[in-house]
Amino acid sequence: MPYELAIENVTVVSPHGRQRAHLYVQDGRIAAMAATTAEQQGAARRVDGTGLLALPGAVDGHVHFMDPTEPDREDFISGTSAAAVGGVTTVIEHTHSAPVRDAGELKAKAERVRGRALIDFGLAAHVWPDRIASLEATWRAGATFVKIFTCTTHGVPGLDNAHVYRTFERLARFDGLALVHCEDESLTAEAEHELRQAGAGGGHIIPLWRNREAESVAVGAVALLAARTGARVTIAHASNPEVVNLAAGYRAQGARLWTESCPQYFYLREDEVLKEGAFRKFTPPARARSQADTDAMWEALRRGLITHVSSDHAPSTKRHKNRGIWEAPFGLPGVETTLPMLLKGVAEGHLDLERLVDVVAETPSRLYGLYPRKGALAVGSDADIVLVDPEAHRRLADDAVVSRAGWTPYAQTELHGLPVMTFSRGRLVAQNDRAVGDPDWGEFLPGPGGREGGR
Repeated sequence: MPYELAIENVTVVSPHGRQRAHLYVQDGRIAAMAATTAEQQGAARRVDGTGLLALPGAVDGHVHFMDPTEPDREDFISGTSAAAVGGVTTVIEHTHSAPVRDAGELKAKAERVRGRALIDFGLAAHVWPDRIASLEATWRAGATFVKIFTCTTHGVPGLDNAHVYRTFERLARFDGLALVHCEDESLTAEAEHELRQAGAGGGHIIPLWRNREAESVAVGAVALLAARTGARVTIAHASNPEVVNLAAGYRAQGARLWTESCPQYFYLREDEVLKEGAFRKFTPPARARSQADTDAMWEALRRGLITHVSSDHAPSTKRHKNRGIWEAPFGLPGVETTLPMLLKGVAEGHLDLERLVDVVAETPSRLYGLYPRKGALAVGSDADIVLVDPEAHRRLADDAVVSRAGWTPYAQTELHGLPVMTFSRGRLVAQNDRAVGDPDWGEFLPGPGGREGGR
């Protein structure tokens, strides 16, 4: 019986090394990986990967598609199309504009977006202060993780330390997972009050409002409470070395703690908000003030103090961003640029390919209970394969963005190394910066608590 797909003459990259190999796909999974071709068995489709790298599809655990309440900013079809073009084959999505707060809302969301994804996806839920007692039911319904805010943002209520502690205690009972947005409510609220009273309205308000102290105070408290309760906790979008080191200290002492960061904290500078205004309004904001700051973040990524990288894709169109600095939504588009920006980092010598695969594929897939189905190129794994041309160059431009946002904060950036083909379970879903997949292809992946054994 012929294979469905053969990808031959590629260099397969894992966190542990590289090898020249041929990949064979059957029933959506990698059926064989061989040093010689299987001409005698044949394949319905053959791809010559000479000169290309084969990476496991990226697992982006932090995206917001705004579906169904603000589809003009992003819906599931446009968002997963952008992801596929960027070499992402699995996303974990949660929407602040229509937050999932319990098991019933999670099931309704999964049903609503079914048939609207080019790639596989999980869903996360939000922690609401008055629904902490129902967290286990939400976990058992298939939430990949629960999202906590420590300051009110996007209309989602912030949890004080007592509520965070209660949440962590409960999650620890059933080994649930939390992703925590860390900014101290009292510090951000006081800063906002003072800025508004002074009539401030320029881009400079962002780093003053969502200040370094607020992030550091919250990360310290969250890491301590994670250590005390034994809960599994991820620090979301760590913006600077101080908070990375705070979390790493507790992790070294045994806390079950992960630290996520995003490309914006490696490539964007704090003072860009003075020129770009709301187009650099995201939180925590960019913190880098010098090359030394960005070098320290790359060093933390290389050393494993930053455990993995996600996009925190939170798109808004130019129309939304032009509402004014106070009124414009927080967030940046990024799901289609995360892997390319990290490939740029490889070309610049900031990290190697093996570490790149670890931070965008293997570590997040393990964290979310998807490994080895996702995050690996191994016999039996899903054939989620990204072919990368390490010598390809392209200059990013707003008019080429697939996301409905229609712009990128990295416009005019010269990329070196590009995804050229993305396969989801053996099906081609993107090629040469274009989504070519079918929106009814992506499957809902319940989190560990929602799976009754099996894959």
